[in-house]
Amino acid sequence: MLDARTLSRRSFMRRVLGTGVGLLSLEFVGGSLAFLWPNITEGLGATFRVGRLSDIHLAQPRFAEGYPYSFSAARTFLVNVPAARALASGSPIEHASPTADEMIALWRKCPHLGCMVPDLCESVKRFECRCHGSTYNILGEKLEKGPAERGMDRFAVLEEDGTVVIDTSEILFGAPEGIVTFHDPHPVDIGCS
Repeated sequence: MLDARTLSRRSFMRRVLGTGVGLLSLEFVGGSLAFLWPNITEGLGATFRVGRLSDIHLAQPRFAEGYPYSFSAARTFLVNVPAARALASGSPIEHASPTADEMIALWRKCPHLGCMVPDLCESVKRFECRCHGSTYNILGEKLEKGPAERGMDRFAVLEEDGTVVIDTSEILFGAPEGIVTFHDPHPVDIGCS
């Protein structure tokens, strides 16, 4: 006769198996939630604090002259629009204190196939994707050369307590090819040389 406090081998195995299945299910649910939960602290969808204008000028001394600041954490070019227009037009000015409304953050991902767009080429002050030759003016607008169907995508630029912030939570798609608000002095069908 079995004592009521004694556990049979079959009952013990059932309890061990049930505990194992329960732990495995808990791990699966926890892992699934961790995978599906959005990661908004870094990468696309996060808000990036670039720094104060003085920090940007230290990192890119020619930012006030219109040269884009490559901010690698957000994979963007921060562009000082008034100075950039003047630079590409051939009559450079110095605009050291642009407001958030006077800056754009161009996503370095080419809208054609996603290649990384390199820095501004010095000869014509344009961006040209090295993968297939899509060419963009200094404001990221698509020119005639290359297969991309639209201009470079961009993100919102904000200012919080004197700090420039790039918000990558929403992609602002570039204008379709042929819609250009800024014309530089070079022919539209040439790229970097």
